[in-house]
Amino acid sequence: MTTRAVYRNYEEFRLLVVRTLAKMIERTKGNMLTFNSKKIAILAGIDTHPVILTLIKDVLEGLRKKGYIKTMGRSKHGTKYMINSKSPLWILAKHGEEITSEALMNIEVVVAKINKRRTI
Repeated sequence: MTTRAVYRNYEEFRLLVVRTLAKMIERTKGNMLTFNSKKIAILAGIDTHPVILTLIKDVLEGLRKKGYIKTMGRSKHGTKYMINSKSPLWILAKHGEEITSEALMNIEVVVAKINKRRTI
């Protein structure tokens, strides 16, 4: 993805970041994952320029405000985030659900459907 494309479609960029996080969750063996903006950028295959990392941080802060991820701390390398198995985003990723804008907007409904399928 080029830097120019990032500025043209923020929603597509946001989905790329969340899908990359979902792939990280899928590969996780434990029940907690830590990450920062640069790790997301590298795994997503996008530039690690400061302006791009700021955009990634903006997406992550949006997820944090909704309660899907938490801040673990700050260092000279930026903010470190964490997500655990109690997060709706974790449940979505671990059950192989497709990450779409609609799924993110209605994440509680999607997770409820997943939980209902697990109990049947």
